[in-house]
Parts: sequence; C-alpha cells; structure tokens
Amino acid sequence: MNSQPNRKIAAAVVREDAEQKQRLLDRAFALAFRGLVYAQIWEDPVVDMEALAIEPGNRVATIASGGCNVFSYLVADPAEIVAVDLNTAHVALNHLKRAAAQHLPDYDSFRRFFADADSTENVAAYKAHVRPHLDEVSRRYWEGRDLIGRRRINGFASGLYKRGLLGNFIGVAHLVARLMKADPRQLLEARDIDEQRHIFETKFAPFFDRKFVRWVTDQRSSLFGLGIPRGAI
Repeated sequence: MNSQPNRKIAAAVVREDAEQKQRLLDRAFALAFRGLVYAQIWEDPVVDMEALAIEPGNRVATIASGGCNVFSYLVADPAEIVAVDLNTAHVALNHLKRAAAQHLPDYDSFRRFFADADSTENVAAYKAHVRPHLDEVSRRYWEGRDLIGRRRINGFASGLYKRGLLGNFIGVAHLVARLMKADPRQLLEARDIDEQRHIFETKFAPFFDRKFVRWVTDQRSSLFGLGIPRGAI
C-alpha cells in the first residue's frame, strides 16, 4: 500500500491536541490499522436493515469493513451501496468479494472461497475466475506480500480468518484460554443452550476473574486487537 492511505489513517485517528501518552497510543493504533483488520464482521445485518428501514431504490452509504454487512444489505434491493473505508485492505477485500460473487462458477466455489477459506483450490479459482475482473489496486494488494513474505491471496488456502489483526487477536485469546483450562471449543460441543451456560459458568466465568486476564482486559490498548481505537470508548 502507498503512503497516502496511511497518512489518512493517522490524520483520522491521531489527536494532536491530546496528551503525549494518548498521541503515542493513537499512533500505535494507526500503525496496527494499516493492514487487514477485519476478515469478517459479526454485527447482525438484519438489525441494521430494520433500523435503517432500507427499501428498494434507497441509496446507502456505509463503512466497508470486512464486507459482510455491505453485501447483506443487497437483499433489501437498494439502488446503490457506497462502501468507504480508510483501510485499503478492507476496500480490496470488498472488491474481491464482489468479483467472486459475480464470476466464480457456482455457489460451492464461493462457499469454499469465503466460508471455508482454507483450500489451495481457492487460489486457482482466484487466478482463473476472479483476477481478470479485479481493479489494478485490489489485484496488487492480493498478489502482494504481507510483513513475513506470504502472498496475501494464499491466505484463502490456509485459513484467512486466522489472519488479520482481529484474527490474530482471537487466536492469542484462545491460546491463553486453553492454557488456563478454558477451551472455547467446549462451547461448540454443547448439546443445547443450557449446557453452554453451564460450561460458561464453570469454565469461563472463573477465567475472566483471573488477575492476569482482568489486567489485560483493563488495558484500553487491548482493544486495538478488536480494531477499536482508545479514543472511541
């Protein structure tokens, strides 16, 4: 990515009139926000559409982010959706999803690409069906390399949702939880909501009460891993 988007991120996040410590935290967040933060988003788009009362023919402006909600809004049949984001990685992801939805050969291919995101077939599908329909900037992003030299498009062959700032943050949180005998996978193995509640109360509530965990979560800079700047809370 070029320096212009990076300058825009810093200008939007860093409060020059704040105290020095706050400015340093703001700059740290701006640095973290330069790469992919959200490979996916979990907000409920149905609630959004009800609140916004999106109807056929409406024009919608929204933050691009991981693109999940942007594309969900299409079921309301608006005339246009304008998705903007200071983070060029998110814009590239949205362009990739749009091109894939339009040009991958079938639903199974799309599901493998974005739901599983962990097959070498996705890279071949990108080259054959998606790449020719991407704009130059997005193509350059996905075929470029990350900080440790991996081509970004190869993330779809090895678990994209484990990458990005949020994915890495969640991975570290899961590791810490397992080390403290609170494995999040247990919640997925529960047979019903009552069993999930029991697992939470017996395994995870004590985990969140540990001094180390309380100290970490009390640090507002920890929210950087969720893509939330300190000044937003």
